[in-house]
Amino acid sequence: MKKLTPLLATLLLLFTHQLLAQGKAVISGKITNPLDDYVALVTYANPLIPDEKVTEVELDGDSFRIEVPVQEATVAELLHGDEVVQVYLEPGYDLKLTVNGGKFFKTIKYNGKGANENNYLAYATARFDEEQDYQVLPDNIKLKAGEFTEFLDYRRADQLKSLDKYAAKYTLSEKFRSFILTEIEFGYAKDKLNYHPLREQALQLKLTKPEASFYTFLEQLDLQRPQGHLSPAYVSFLQDYTFYYAQQAGSSKESEQFYKACYDVAGQKLQGAALMMAQAQVLKQSIQFGHLKYTQQLLKDFIARNPDQALNTYLKQLSNANKSLAPGSMAPDFTAVDTAGNTVALSNFKGKLIYLNFWKSDCGLCLMELPHLQQLIGKLNAEKVVFVNVALDETPEKWRQLVEQKQLQGEQLYAGDQASDLMQRYNLKDVPAYFLVDENGQLANLKASHPNHPETIRDLLNYLELHQASLK
Repeated sequence: MKKLTPLLATLLLLFTHQLLAQGKAVISGKITNPLDDYVALVTYANPLIPDEKVTEVELDGDSFRIEVPVQEATVAELLHGDEVVQVYLEPGYDLKLTVNGGKFFKTIKYNGKGANENNYLAYATARFDEEQDYQVLPDNIKLKAGEFTEFLDYRRADQLKSLDKYAAKYTLSEKFRSFILTEIEFGYAKDKLNYHPLREQALQLKLTKPEASFYTFLEQLDLQRPQGHLSPAYVSFLQDYTFYYAQQAGSSKESEQFYKACYDVAGQKLQGAALMMAQAQVLKQSIQFGHLKYTQQLLKDFIARNPDQALNTYLKQLSNANKSLAPGSMAPDFTAVDTAGNTVALSNFKGKLIYLNFWKSDCGLCLMELPHLQQLIGKLNAEKVVFVNVALDETPEKWRQLVEQKQLQGEQLYAGDQASDLMQRYNLKDVPAYFLVDENGQLANLKASHPNHPETIRDLLNYLELHQASLK
């Protein structure tokens, strides 16, 4: 057997090393003034599946090294203490960073393969995401439509100028440039598309919608971006896009078929990866908030067409987990006691639309919304709506005292020992939480509008009108 020459052996070893490096990325570095004993990297296999992989390493003094498999361009998160930094990775990247733990964004600096991309990402994040003047909230959303567009145009122009200036000095990968350009374009599009509803919410007013010309930018968007799946702005925009056009076509969020309308809009306006991504997001929303009947139709259609088996499996599991608490399913029945000590069941109110409120008397937000809730009850007392308020307090004394002192209207009930069971059965993460239960005892909305929202009365009246129309 012939022996390899030293040169050939070296070349073979180098080739083998490069081949192995293509399937991974390495991040190492030093942290002066560490905030913690650990550094972690969070990666996501699919932007539509919220399963994250956390790779955590312990600091060796002030140094660390993390190695993760990377098969294609991806955006990860580097965590240390309470600091979180986006990191852009491609196969073969070997990043070396230095940072001061007490001044993370201001001091982070990369060297090695992938340094140009990540130095720009850190700079752009600090300048455009952390700088208050570039944010929509809390002040820029108050601008009138024309002024708001000028603000967005200025921000986008500044972002593009910044990228071009940096790229003139440092080489950037085409995939990274595509990712950043997608973030810029769809950050602009998302903020402009959501301007009107967000402005109404911020100002707590019913406002006239901008003229049709305000939305012509939607027709000029390239929705088939090759690196779109990497961009949070793009992924989020696709869902807002389908919601907008469904509403433009006359579909209301209170309609049982709203998410089906959004799903159909995506099928009419999108294609390829953008279509599947948009419909998957609509389906996730429908599973969590949509009517059970239509959700099952959408799920069957999507799985039949989508080749991504991991995503299909996730959606089926999400659907199975939400079937028992979905619009169209029976609202979990329960009993509670009123201020007189009488036992009252939710099913006692069958035949009326139920605005169901879970709250606590020591909850600050609950107390802030009490006056609005009382106004809502007063305005709708002649309608076929009953307001059932269930207190989840640990003891009844404070609840009963508050109800009597404030002379709270509506059905005032105390859950007592059933509080923890109700939180589990209604999947309550926090209070206040509002639900709509229809006249047949079925859940109509798992996320009903709060009583202080300007659209709540309209939503309730619209529901009654739509439901009565459907019975004719």
